[in-house]
Amino acid sequence: MVINENGRALLPKVAGLLEDAAETQALFTAAHAAPLRLASSYTIGEYLLPELIAGWKSANPRMHLQVQIANTHDVLASVVEFGADIGFIEGTHSHPDLTVRKWRTDHMVIVAQPGHPLASRRATTRQLGNAGWVLRESGSGTREASDRWLIPQLPGLQVELELSTNEAVKRSVAAGIGLGCLSELAVRDAVRQGWLVQLDTTFPVVERTLSIVRHRSKKLGSAAEGFMRHCMA
Repeated sequence: MVINENGRALLPKVAGLLEDAAETQALFTAAHAAPLRLASSYTIGEYLLPELIAGWKSANPRMHLQVQIANTHDVLASVVEFGADIGFIEGTHSHPDLTVRKWRTDHMVIVAQPGHPLASRRATTRQLGNAGWVLRESGSGTREASDRWLIPQLPGLQVELELSTNEAVKRSVAAGIGLGCLSELAVRDAVRQGWLVQLDTTFPVVERTLSIVRHRSKKLGSAAEGFMRHCMA
């Protein structure tokens, strides 16, 4: 086969396109793979994702991850705006551009410092209503869940302090500022170590849903699909 005049004129352009394609392909080899971008609420990001990521990394040691930890509202925004491939949220939030897949459940608990008067007895509704509270900030899945659980029982809930992380709430409760309401996942280690006490109450146990979200119009790459399967296993 002999290249004609038109072919010779196009040859440099075609060669450049082939070079660009080869460079693009190299970016997606194992050594240069694009990072897997995750966005997660605080409770999931601090207490569930580390173990999941460790297990996934053991099977995919060359994969790089970027994890944004934020409140549920900001996680949804990140996935909607293509800032994250996959999001992990608490509560019942949704968005028309997202698919929401139920994943796990947890439940809220009330905690106090070990020396609190209610730490060694069953707390009555009146006693809890007279107490001051340290809670997460509005917009977080934890605050949504705590309000939904507490306010029907304690309509005059006295919030003394609002904080943007679970750790800050726990430390403030341990310092004696007030009672706290957090996910059982978030306080498990602190209760086991003895610097927080989970209160016994007459309130019903209410589970909340933890979900995985993704953008409806975005096709996930193989890494994101693989991580999704790992999380759902």
